[in-house]
Amino acid sequence: MEGRTILIGSAAARTGEAVIAAFLKAGYRVATTSRDRGRLQAVLDQIPNGEKVLGIEADLSQPDDALRAVEQTCAAFGSLDAATLLSASFHQREFTETSLADLQHQIEANLYTTYNLVRAVLPVMLDQGQGHIVTIAGGSALDPAPGRALFGASKAAVVTFTKGIARDYKQRGIVPTCLVAGTIATQEAEQYLDAEDLRHAVTLDEFADALAFLASPAATGFAGSILELYAREVD
Repeated sequence: MEGRTILIGSAAARTGEAVIAAFLKAGYRVATTSRDRGRLQAVLDQIPNGEKVLGIEADLSQPDDALRAVEQTCAAFGSLDAATLLSASFHQREFTETSLADLQHQIEANLYTTYNLVRAVLPVMLDQGQGHIVTIAGGSALDPAPGRALFGASKAAVVTFTKGIARDYKQRGIVPTCLVAGTIATQEAEQYLDAEDLRHAVTLDEFADALAFLASPAATGFAGSILELYAREVD
C-alpha cells in the first residue's frame, strides 16, 4: 500500500496503537487525530516508526476541526485515500434509568463525529475519483445486549448512514464499509472479562487487520457492506 494515505480519527482510543501499527506495516502514510495531543503522542511513542505519523490535535465533534484535520493531511501527504474513526462512547444502563440527555450524548459522540469526519473527507475523495471510508459499529448496533439500547441505537444509525453514502456515490469510486465489531480484547477489557471470554474476543490484531483490509483496494467490491467481526464469540 505504498503511497496510500489513511486518516485515523480519535487515534488515542484503546485500539489506536494496534491500528496505527497495522497501517504503517502495510506501507500507508498515516495521519491521526485526538482531542488530547499529549495522549496521542504517548500512543505514537509506543509504535515502531511512530515518528512518521502526522499527529493532529482535533475534536471531531466540531466540523471545523474535522475540516482542518483533512486539510493538514492533504498538505502533508498530497492525497487522502482512506479514513476511519476509532472512538466510541459506550453507555450501559437499563432503559428506564436513562434520560434524553443520555441519548443525546450517545448520538453526538457516535454519530455526529462520524458524520463530521466523513463530511470533511468526502469532497477530497470525490475530487480524486476514489476513496475508502470505514465506519465502525459495535455488535449492539444489530443485536443490543441488555442495557445497551441507547448505545445500540447510536451505532445502528452509523450502519444506516454508511449504506446510504455507498448508494449516493456508488458510481464515483467511493467505497464506504462498516465494520461491526464484537468485544475487543483491549487492556481495559482484561479488567472485566474472565479468561474464557477474553479468549473468545476479537484480538487487537484481528480488529486492526480487518480495518487495513477494508481501507485497501482489495475491498473495492465491498462498497456498502456491513461486515461483522465476532472472532470466537459467534453463536
